[in-house]
Amino acid sequence: MKGIINTLLISAASVLLFSCQVKESYEVPMNEEIILDLSSGITKAVVEDTSVESFVNHLDVFIFSDNAGRPSAANHYGRYQVNGASKVTLAAQRSSFQDNASYHIYVLANSNITENDFRTILEAEGYDGLIAKKQEDELIHLTGLNVEGAPEYFLMDAALRNVTLNNGNPADNTLLSVTLRRAAAKVMINIKAGENVEFKSFSVAQGSEGARYYVRNLPYSAFLFAEARNDEEVTAAVRNTSKEGDRHFSWDPEKDDKNVSLLTYVYPNSWSEGSLLENETCVVMNLPMLFTPDGGIPVEYPNSWYKIHMTGEKVIRRNNYYEVNINLNRPGAISEITPVDVEDLRYTVEEWTPQSINVGGDDKPKYLMVNKSKMDMHNIAVDAKTLEFASSSPVTIKVENRYYYDKFGQKKDVPTNVSIKGITDGGIAGNITVNSPVPTNNAIRYFTLVIANEEGLVERVDVTQYPLEYITNQQAYYSYRTDFKNTNAYPTTYQYKGDRYVSASWSNSSWSYSTGTGDDYFFTSKVADQNSDGTSDIHFYSYSQFGNSPSMSKNSIDGLDNARMYHVNITSSSNTYVVGIPMQDVDGYTDNSTENSKLVSPSFMIASQLGAVYSSGGDTESNRKRARTHCKEYAETYVNENGEVVHLTDWRLPTAAEIGIIVKFQTKSEVMDVVLGGRYYFCASGTVGTGITGNNDGYFLRCIRDVY
Repeated sequence: MKGIINTLLISAASVLLFSCQVKESYEVPMNEEIILDLSSGITKAVVEDTSVESFVNHLDVFIFSDNAGRPSAANHYGRYQVNGASKVTLAAQRSSFQDNASYHIYVLANSNITENDFRTILEAEGYDGLIAKKQEDELIHLTGLNVEGAPEYFLMDAALRNVTLNNGNPADNTLLSVTLRRAAAKVMINIKAGENVEFKSFSVAQGSEGARYYVRNLPYSAFLFAEARNDEEVTAAVRNTSKEGDRHFSWDPEKDDKNVSLLTYVYPNSWSEGSLLENETCVVMNLPMLFTPDGGIPVEYPNSWYKIHMTGEKVIRRNNYYEVNINLNRPGAISEITPVDVEDLRYTVEEWTPQSINVGGDDKPKYLMVNKSKMDMHNIAVDAKTLEFASSSPVTIKVENRYYYDKFGQKKDVPTNVSIKGITDGGIAGNITVNSPVPTNNAIRYFTLVIANEEGLVERVDVTQYPLEYITNQQAYYSYRTDFKNTNAYPTTYQYKGDRYVSASWSNSSWSYSTGTGDDYFFTSKVADQNSDGTSDIHFYSYSQFGNSPSMSKNSIDGLDNARMYHVNITSSSNTYVVGIPMQDVDGYTDNSTENSKLVSPSFMIASQLGAVYSSGGDTESNRKRARTHCKEYAETYVNENGEVVHLTDWRLPTAAEIGIIVKFQTKSEVMDVVLGGRYYFCASGTVGTGITGNNDGYFLRCIRDVY
């Protein structure tokens, strides 16, 4: 693999600019200049660089003194206009710095933060405040275009550590070589139509939205300096961009009906199952086409929406170049709401990744290279294309760490009778075929391929395998309602006393609230105390009249032991339901039409037992209103990887079909517990039976939410 990110060049070269025969009666003049030399090259993130991608308009230069190897007090700050010049002379003079002392220099290019703001940061917070600072560019994806609000050039940075600015020799100037790296990453998506596809333009009268795209969850903020690597470890601020029909997007079926490309820029971002993939950065694109099934009649698709993943990993790193190559041979979705997830993708990421080659006594090179360290398999049992290897000797492949997560979030080993293999053709280069039957328990499967050659070199590839329909779960923390407030601006939660409201009752088609707990209320706020086996002790919580901290009920609530929210992913329709995000009525509730009752969201989450309510009354119009208004006010929380409490407040009533899906999975899946244990449940169109009989013959309620 060819790496194109240069290593940071850090050097302080003293260049002799004055030389003559010096007599004792003359003093050697002091050369005071400190010069930043940019001619060593701006780190390229692409093979073909452009002036926009490498141009430096202005620099912000920060110099800090050294304290035990760490930047300390600020000694100098200045903004310098560059406009493409290769060298910049600083206003600070050499004599203002101590002889042979160490300093740390931080350089920013093209920042949109003002000089006054930088001075304020340095005065108030110094180095720590500077390193913690982020820049926001909401139109980062349109950088370089003549679009109002889009950056003209790219934010870049460099850090020179332990530099001597004054070597004690008055005859020397100080020349510092600086290599800048971009904060953004560049993404190039190349799409080639397969033999059954012909890209085609349609008119608005034909119902076409035209060839358009937008970036979903565009990361638009980044730390100023690469030294603050957190921007590749936690999720950045993200937004959905507006739809674009041109702007870095090539679409001209009249000249080329087989190829489309998109160029975009993004700031670093990271996402994982822990955040339920809600923050994945991807492109949603409409590619109108004429599709001809094998041996069939051509069919026009005025709208054909796709979701395109930017990378095979779950992270985008700064100053990397990502290339996505797609061979498209099927139509997309008719709506952008549920775009077809493109799976036949080939990724390349170009970065500086040198491969160490060990040379033995026989001078024979010893090496082992694999093109990926992570890969995904989506509803396939065999993948013979994704992984490639090259080795100095034949390889063997073992499979380790075979596991999945069960309905209580417990890590479980994949049964030994499930055969998982990695196979090559026996040569020393080529493809690795991954063979693993598609999971039948609705769980995402994880395993690691350990590739080793005869010289003892080892590479590992972590594989994530998704079935067609899969379920994950998230431990919840506590529940409440967003309307649990009166005089206070914020509702009462487990972390905030507010007006101390923790219960809601329904009477005469309206809600009333209370500070009490128990069986007398339709809903009461709850908190979970997780056990080692994944189950939970669920308690009511409340505040005393003068208390500022919540107290839990002494005993856990009978019959409630599961505080996990289940996230269901459906990718295909059936003869009993249709995959699609259910519509909402004008008031923001799930629409109660017959057509809507058949829809199942392709990705939805079920509230945990922290949302359990008490059964009361039957299927009346008042109770239907109670159900839909409760879900709109319901809130449930969880704790993310950074220890932050995340509040989920966008709940709704399920459709009748979604109730059916939940009932199906809760009894036939290893990854979902029984969450609907009652006989009847409210849905948008009324109530629906679960087929469960016993002591729970009442009418119950469980809210869900869409996860995009």
